[in-house]
Amino acid sequence: MTSLSGETLRNTPAGGRFGRPLHLFGSVESTNLEALKLAAAGAPEGTAIIAEEQTAGRGRLNRTWQSPPGCNLYLSLILRPAVEPAAAPQLTIMAGAAVAKALTRWCPGIVGIKWPNDVLIRDRKVCGILTELRLSGEGISSVIVGIGVNVNIRREELDPAFRDAATSLLEETGTETDRTAVAAALLEELESLYDLWIREGFDAVRPQWLPYSVLTGKRIRVAFQDEVEEGMAVGLDADGALLLEKSPGALRRVLAGDATILKES
Repeated sequence: MTSLSGETLRNTPAGGRFGRPLHLFGSVESTNLEALKLAAAGAPEGTAIIAEEQTAGRGRLNRTWQSPPGCNLYLSLILRPAVEPAAAPQLTIMAGAAVAKALTRWCPGIVGIKWPNDVLIRDRKVCGILTELRLSGEGISSVIVGIGVNVNIRREELDPAFRDAATSLLEETGTETDRTAVAAALLEELESLYDLWIREGFDAVRPQWLPYSVLTGKRIRVAFQDEVEEGMAVGLDADGALLLEKSPGALRRVLAGDATILKES
């Protein structure tokens, strides 16, 4: 398999400030951990960290993210938005839309998003997103957006526990995909939507996310800690929370949780 090319990423014609500087590692515990260290040392917004392998890759709720060497994309980005901390969760929605737009270049018409942070192809997970916030005083010091994409991993190499629910670009297209090209596409779409969010707010980003939603219009169950909610997913509110219609006209804002589509009875 072809190695990631930092030189190509740094010199891509579409390149903007995201990915400048770029730190490319052979193996790390996690790219988010490296990004947190760099952010604490003063690394500028747009700094990107990419690794060939993660030995302790993490997903949301401290779940493990399978991160074998040489076949997938593990990328973290340092952001420093001058917004209220309460707005930071919107960046997970922004990142999901950016990833979906990027992967649509290889898999048009079959990419979806399952709120809050799973990007799917044909209803199987191809990407997870983990955002981590660090505060300074009453404001945001940094937000780390971590993205893991299954690019060239084969089905038989996937963790058996998740094999039926996961996929990769290789499995969907039948051919190996240039991981450097995927990284460049991600950085381009992330920068575009982030700048839109900074300029115009979440109301401008939400329409970029909604067409990819696999939950909208479906009856779902959302579980978080010891709470379970059921209802019809009807969209996102102005803060990025999932809107769940429990009964006609009765909406519940859901801020976090794992969503499952309920089978029709």
